[in-house]
Amino acid sequence: MKRLIKKSSFDNVNALRFIAFLAIFFAHAAISFDPQIRVAALFSDVNKLLSTLNSVAYSLIFVLTGFLNTWSIFEERFIYKKMNVLRFYMRRFIVVIPLIAIALLLAFWLMPKVNSPIPKPNGEELPLWRYLTFSSHFNSIESGNPYRELSNNLWSTEAYILFLLFWPFLMRSFRRRETTLFATMFAVYIVFQLLIPEYPSKSFFVLNFFPELATGSYLAYISFFKYPNYDKLKEHTRRTIGFTYLGFILFILFKNRISNQLALPEHVFQIVEKIAISLTLGYFIFEQNFNSNSILKAAKMKFMNFPGKIVLSLYVYMPVGIILSFLAISFMTDIETEAAALVYRPLIALTATIIIASLSHEYLEKKFVRLRKIYNPTREYNPSGLQDAKAQNT
Repeated sequence: MKRLIKKSSFDNVNALRFIAFLAIFFAHAAISFDPQIRVAALFSDVNKLLSTLNSVAYSLIFVLTGFLNTWSIFEERFIYKKMNVLRFYMRRFIVVIPLIAIALLLAFWLMPKVNSPIPKPNGEELPLWRYLTFSSHFNSIESGNPYRELSNNLWSTEAYILFLLFWPFLMRSFRRRETTLFATMFAVYIVFQLLIPEYPSKSFFVLNFFPELATGSYLAYISFFKYPNYDKLKEHTRRTIGFTYLGFILFILFKNRISNQLALPEHVFQIVEKIAISLTLGYFIFEQNFNSNSILKAAKMKFMNFPGKIVLSLYVYMPVGIILSFLAISFMTDIETEAAALVYRPLIALTATIIIASLSHEYLEKKFVRLRKIYNPTREYNPSGLQDAKAQNT
């Protein structure tokens, strides 16, 4: 009996997205423009840790990006025998583009008119056309100022869009040779880092995230087709998973000490670190979605599931929430403290961001989400499962 195929879903992905967003959010929200607070030991130590978590969170986002988009391509190939690039673009961009338009509207028109205690950023803002052509990330991007972040916050969205624009064609060109493509991405990243180690904006290039994108894509490859590595990873015990998490946490906490002990050139350590973190995050995504021995499935933290669904909205409206938190604290007191910078203001900003993003999702994005469903694979088919998927790829 024929049945209608349903698009694959991964229960733990939304919570993982929200966890990544929280790390990015607090790294941007726990800021201060008071010179005395900025040099305080506690503030400095917390910001160093948040900066590291911010970097790891972006890596997690891009590993998920590679995984989900590559899985989507394999899924469509399985159903239709080939992939429709236009349909892929519509699924991916139909919600993203309206949000980018809102972010640019806020950055170039509304928020600069707000009278707030935040110092205006130094230097001129990049022209609008740089954002419309997804090329703003070629300039060094200043962080730590919510006004600046209203537009500069789009650098990762630009990297995401550039990846999506080229990925269907690369996957088509390397069909049945996907592992060569993934290995080439790692090689390109290494060459990129070695050739321009001091370029100020290189950390914002899509090339800088090739290890994450390649890791996520390889994860989709072995998982969709149930290759031997998939079975080996599924056999990992709770103890193995737990020690992996523990080792990863210790590495994050003592990264600088480890770097000093290894005495590697800085750019070489960055390459090793980037690849190691990408592979480890890929392992965590695998165990969350495919391994039954997980210590804790992220989806069980139910309060994270809905925010994870609207994480792109949260990311876009994050600077607005931060600006509103500055307004709220300045209204309540004239004296800034470390507690305000590290706790009160970030919590106010997070609350405001979630409220704004939820309203945006309910009254704007839902319409585009419904349209996106039109382009999901929905053809009737009659297999008992995906057991012949591997055969189609060989």
